[in-house]
Amino acid sequence: MTKLRLVVADDHPLVLAGMREMLEKDIRFEIIACVSSSTALIKAICAQAPDVVITDFSMPGDTRHGDGLRLINYLAAHFPNIKILVVTMQRNPLLTSLLYKAGAHGIVFKSDPPSTLKTALECIRLGRSFTHPSITANSINQQKNTADVALIAALSPKEIEVLRYFTEGQTLTDIAQNLKRSIKTISNQKRSAMRKLNISNDQELITFCTVHSIFN
Repeated sequence: MTKLRLVVADDHPLVLAGMREMLEKDIRFEIIACVSSSTALIKAICAQAPDVVITDFSMPGDTRHGDGLRLINYLAAHFPNIKILVVTMQRNPLLTSLLYKAGAHGIVFKSDPPSTLKTALECIRLGRSFTHPSITANSINQQKNTADVALIAALSPKEIEVLRYFTEGQTLTDIAQNLKRSIKTISNQKRSAMRKLNISNDQELITFCTVHSIFN
């Protein structure tokens, strides 16, 4: 049996060590690199050419390649032959939908039992994408407020990224540096998102994102 060659990325050493220990014991998988930043991940991919990348959704602090949707878009565009499995704490249906659209082949939540990660990898090994069993149920529950769901769905991936950083407390200058865009561009994308959400001020924006658990 040909082993699935894996590169694992997470900025939390304990999480990284835990995934490595678990997967190394399975004869179906081979860990060829463990890294803690998106830049290190890109270097490992270029050097090792893995079959699958397992990456955390949120790895802040790396301004070169970033994290979140920006990173997944980059991986899918530059390494189309490599499968992407995203591990995340965020269970929002909109974000999971955007991750699949960006090129993810599976999503596993950090609250899942370890067996879920292995199940996802086995699906990928067999040439299939992995759809988490809770995603459909969560999507149904999210329809309780159809109007707001429609508003959220109208946001672009770039606007989602800007709102994510903003609700984490970053300034527009910080966001511009993280995403390598001009402050003017970031400001325009934030205003565009607020206009789509029918929101007039920053407090309303933060409250809306919190109430609807967009980034949780």
